[in-house]
Amino acid sequence: MTLTQRRLYFALLAAAFLIGTPLVILYSSGYRMNWGTGSLEKTGGVYIGAYPKGTDIRIDGALKGTTSTFLLSQGKLVSRLTPARHAVRVEKSGFAPWEKTLDIEPNKVTEARNIFLAPLEKQAIIIALAINGFIISDSHALIAFVQKEGITVLDVSTNAATLIPRAEGESIGKINFGSDENYLIIESLQKNKTRKYVLNRDTGTVTDIPEDEMEQYMKLKQYPGGQKKLVALSDQNALYALDLDTPGEKTVLARNVSNFELFGSKVMYATITPTILYEKDLASGETTQITRTPLENFDNAGKMLRSDDGHIAIIDSKKTLFLYDNEKNAFNQIARNVLKAAFSSDKKKLLYQNQNELYVLYLRDILIQPYKKIGDIELITRFSRPIQNSEWFAYDNEHILFTTEGKLKLTELDGRDERNTHDVIAVKSSSKIIYNSYDDTIYFLDGTTLKKISLLE
Repeated sequence: MTLTQRRLYFALLAAAFLIGTPLVILYSSGYRMNWGTGSLEKTGGVYIGAYPKGTDIRIDGALKGTTSTFLLSQGKLVSRLTPARHAVRVEKSGFAPWEKTLDIEPNKVTEARNIFLAPLEKQAIIIALAINGFIISDSHALIAFVQKEGITVLDVSTNAATLIPRAEGESIGKINFGSDENYLIIESLQKNKTRKYVLNRDTGTVTDIPEDEMEQYMKLKQYPGGQKKLVALSDQNALYALDLDTPGEKTVLARNVSNFELFGSKVMYATITPTILYEKDLASGETTQITRTPLENFDNAGKMLRSDDGHIAIIDSKKTLFLYDNEKNAFNQIARNVLKAAFSSDKKKLLYQNQNELYVLYLRDILIQPYKKIGDIELITRFSRPIQNSEWFAYDNEHILFTTEGKLKLTELDGRDERNTHDVIAVKSSSKIIYNSYDDTIYFLDGTTLKKISLLE
């Protein structure tokens, strides 16, 4: 090779380096050429996190990638997108697709981390016929319901059902699990008399709760930790502790009480005129006054709720929802005409519904997209026909289950563009829905038929 040739090759390589290096740097920094304007522009991206794994991601109809199928994989980033509004579609065969138009901004990543693709053509499994309701234990491991023959207890881990026969001539009414799920608190009618008793399923021991004509018990709950004691509220507005070894003896916990609920080791109760909310530690006996200002319209028709991290909400007898403000030591009104409310198990949100709408109140700042501030209230959905029931889809607490228009539906919280709402299954009339985190299965009452369905693979 001659000297002239060597100099020529060196000059070409130097030129390629000088031209190519800035282009590589610009490309790696997220720039791309806009041939329409003839200029360089900064690009953006979209991050997709979806269930199930192995979902296809399409941007404006073009396949841009597939989420990983590895167990510990998090999601998929699609980069180098032109800043604009893009139609994003996440899909997988056998599942309902997720679609949303999202804004892509330069040098930023738009996130959709909580996508859930509901399976198509899932069939519900019938558990029991001709029942009017069902209950679930605190551990969510057991479900119980009343049938003609007696009480059936279903172990959801094994699907084994155990029948507890009713006594001759007995008509069983209310049933509740104790804090120890081996105990059932039962109210029935026998020989034209109301009978209340506690059944130990392990031993078969039955303990009757004696009452007299002057004072009847309206509500019974077992002490926390499976202690052999009950908290009982009488129609004379007295709150008692009953020892199951000597149920005829009772200890007064409080008087002038209209309502109570047990939360862990504490009993929360409301007094009558003035209506003040108190909390009593059943272990230490210490009583704390929660509210300073008397409540209005709160009696035994009211409802008390408490989240795992201590948020308190009430629904009064006029169906007004209040949330307790710890700083002001007072309840703030949230909404009227509320039929139901529930805290999410991730402690970040409060779901509530009226006859036609679902709302979510955010209890914490949400630091992933779409961002939310503490105190934000968002309308999730509205229907012209009544919404019968609602429940957190506790698999991710980013979706809500509800029934309306003869369908069990699943909708997302992400309100950017339009919410993705999927019809899970047709129902006649669902008066109760429970998402059971123990087996990640939805249990619901379809008319008088108890059914279950799972949306997971």
